[in-house]
Amino acid sequence: MMKWGVSIVLYICFFVPYNIIAQDDLEFFLDPLPQNNTVINTFKSTRIINNHSIEIFQPRQLDFRISHRFGRINSGIYEVYGLDQATIRIGLEYGVLKNLMMGIGRSSYKKTYDGYLKYLLLNQNRGIDNIPVSIVLFSNIAVNTLEKNYLNYPFFGRLSYCNQLLIGSKVNSELSLQFMPTWIHWNMVDLPDQKNQLFVLGGGLRYLITRSVSINAEYFYRVSGSLIDKETYYNSFSIGLDIETGGHVFQLHLTNSMSMNESGFITRTNGNWFDGGIHFGFNISREFNL
Repeated sequence: MMKWGVSIVLYICFFVPYNIIAQDDLEFFLDPLPQNNTVINTFKSTRIINNHSIEIFQPRQLDFRISHRFGRINSGIYEVYGLDQATIRIGLEYGVLKNLMMGIGRSSYKKTYDGYLKYLLLNQNRGIDNIPVSIVLFSNIAVNTLEKNYLNYPFFGRLSYCNQLLIGSKVNSELSLQFMPTWIHWNMVDLPDQKNQLFVLGGGLRYLITRSVSINAEYFYRVSGSLIDKETYYNSFSIGLDIETGGHVFQLHLTNSMSMNESGFITRTNGNWFDGGIHFGFNISREFNL
């Protein structure tokens, strides 16, 4: 018995630690330190709903996009709850260089033309050099080309600008979040008490239901602005579904914003969710690799 006891003690002292160390060494070679992995597909499209997401096209990647907004749901059965009224925006987006894309578009709402640049400053990364967020700089200019109205604005008075810092994170495989500090400038405003410049904070999310379907939402809170701005307009809120099929992305949504350019829907939203001032709309995008 004494010999067996000594043998067991010797085995525990010498052979077990050796086997553990050998196993650890083997696991080290089989599972080395994690590498840097760039996070992709934080959102399915370059838009969350109305506003841009952090997604950037690769060079020579072209997107043809059609956006559609019907009239207000509270317009009643005579207007088929808004389906008799509609506005449309047609746009092109193109990856110019690595991390840089541009786009142009024309909307039937106030006959607005708009163009933008979008640049990726920082890409979310997982691994040794962990970077928790992606950061994109967005800058837009829009012009209202309605024929001379009662205000009779000159050309430069019709211009408006939007600058945003898009800060997004793919939290996990299902949930993505985005924060959007925004500065809007209107060269001319409708009333003397209105402000030419407004600061707005926006937030957006995507929650993946299946591999091809997600729930999206976005909201903008106007931090600054005159009393008349806050009494006349509402904060923009939108919610909808993204459906991805091949090279197409269909976005179906409800929103209280009719305008489809940034300065318009962020600071000039007329609809009130609480009294049915809601528009049904959709975006359709088709991507091409040139």
